Amino acid sequence: MKYAYKGLDEALRCERPVDLPISLDLNRTDNLVVWLSAVRVYSFGMMFAIDARYEDPALSLSLGSFDGRPTFTHFSAPLLVGLGFADGTSATTVQKSRGPLLELRSTESRSGSVHGEYLLAPIPPAGPIEVATAWPQLGMDEKVVALDGAVIASASDRVTQLWEPTHQPKPGLTTEQVTHQPQYQRGGWFGIRLD
Repeated sequence: MKYAYKGLDEALRCERPVDLPISLDLNRTDNLVVWLSAVRVYSFGMMFAIDARYEDPALSLSLGSFDGRPTFTHFSAPLLVGLGFADGTSATTVQKSRGPLLELRSTESRSGSVHGEYLLAPIPPAGPIEVATAWPQLGMDEKVVALDGAVIASASDRVTQLWEPTHQPKPGLTTEQVTHQPQYQRGGWFGIRLD
């Protein structure tokens, strides 16, 4: 990592990542499709998106939960995701490891579809990345596909640091910030429509 930060929020705020044009089918059955839809590389790791579509719109799909515990209420059981790296290490969404961090950061689900963003840290070593997926409760067997880790590793060198992290006390908040009133230019596009 070429920059030093005090936490993930600071790192995400201070960098402009490199978006890679990667779309990769990860797994498929007759009524369920899972694919990698986006890869965004930072100096400290990467965010990637997984999308899934299920033929039956009555089922709300779940990629998992943010604390690692499965959610089974009115949603499907979670998708299992695992990554294997050229140096022999691995990470899964099923179990926290002492090695690389892999976690679901956000998810949006609609009837029969779901989109989720995952964080992987640190940057994987150059070499092939095994991407394993399975959704046993929906009849999807385990499948492993390869992703080019060299492309991701080299993209991390092109990340732009927007500014140095600042560690200053937070300024006092104004009334508008506390009450979350929208701030816009009077007479501008928003002003014309909102005033």
